[in-house]
Formats: sequence, C-alpha cells, structure tokens
Amino acid sequence: MGLAIGTAASGSHVAKVRWNRVLCVGAGGLSGAATGSVANTGGAAGGASALSRRSLTPGTSYAWAVGQSVAGTVTTSAVAGGDTTFNATDVVAKGGAGSALVSAASTQGTGVAGSTTGCVGTQVFAGGNGANGAAAGASPGGGGGAGAGYTAVGGNASAGTGGTGNFPGGNGGTGGSSSAGGTGPGVGSGAGGAHANNTTDRAGGTNGAGQIRIDWNPPSGLCMGMGVC
Repeated sequence: MGLAIGTAASGSHVAKVRWNRVLCVGAGGLSGAATGSVANTGGAAGGASALSRRSLTPGTSYAWAVGQSVAGTVTTSAVAGGDTTFNATDVVAKGGAGSALVSAASTQGTGVAGSTTGCVGTQVFAGGNGANGAAAGASPGGGGGAGAGYTAVGGNASAGTGGTGNFPGGNGGTGGSSSAGGTGPGVGSGAGGAHANNTTDRAGGTNGAGQIRIDWNPPSGLCMGMGVC
C-alpha cells in the first residue's frame, strides 16, 4: 500500500506499480467582491472530483497539476478555481465556478452551482452549490459550496453557512457579515460571499486549493462501494 498526496501547483509521480488509483479535486471558486452600500455576494461553488484507475508504467514519471488558493480582492468577480489534472488530460477535476461582484446598493448576490462539465474520470462528482446572499443586500453573504471527494458530491451551502465536504473535500466558506467573503477552509472549498453595509468595499473570499491523491495496492476496505480499485 502506498499513498502520494500533491498540493503544490505542479509536480510528478514516479509509478511504483502498474495499477494506480488517482483522485483529483479541483480548487473551489472565489466569491465576488461587494462594493455597493448594503450589498452582498453569493457563495462560490466547490471544486469537483474525478477518480480513475490508471495503468501506468513502473519507473515512468507522470506530471500532475493542482488548482491553487487565490486571495480575493475588491475587484474579484466570477473567478473560477483552477483545475487539478493527472498526466495533462488522463484525469481532470474542474475548479468550482466563482460568484459575481455586486456593486448596486441593497442588492442580493446569487450563488453559483457546482458542475462536472469538463471533468475526466471513471467517477466524477460535482462540488457543492454556493448559496445566495441575504435578501435586499442584508447580512450575510452566501455560504460557499463544499469540495467533492472519493464517494460523493460536495454539500450545498445554506444561507451564510458553507456546505459539508466529502473527504478529502473541505467545507465551504462562511458568508461575510460587514466583511470580506469567508475563506474556503479546506480542499476544494468554495469561498463565502462578501457583505458591505456602508461605503467600505469588501473583498471577495479566498478559495480552498485542490489536491491530488495517488494510491496503489489499496486495502479491500477502501475499494468497497467506490467501483474504482
């Protein structure tokens, strides 16, 4: 049994055995900034996951890339999380969609939905949906969608509370209250929406980075119910 976990922007894996199980989780989306008085933004979507059993050549190096965490700013709008990939296109998990900047006063921001579009894998799961901000621009911003994982989609956000992640996907970020959007705290976490209650602009939330996990000769207990071993 072996397990390699990648979190850097790029790296490589030298295959030890022929059959390897690869899980990719995309980075969560960033939430939009709130720049209007009594305005909020919706939560961003969580990163999708893609799981696949790959036949590799022992001793050969295979490149991977991981979607990274990016800090939100007062101009952030509709910024998706980066994709996580194995061997360029063999396994692909898309980053979560980002929510839009809201500049109009007393405006409710809209959360964005998770998706598997563009993912490549034997099993693919969408990240959780971001929630809408509170009505009429009141507090808080919408919670962020959670990251997807080995066995299920990421949980959807509800009001200002982030969704619940599926391992290794993390929970979504919390919607801000008179503050910047909440940071996605875990793997593939969508950022929570921002909330501005005066003339102070509030930055969009920072997303959670993705992750790649490569294991070989997994114990039978890890294979049950997953369909990929």
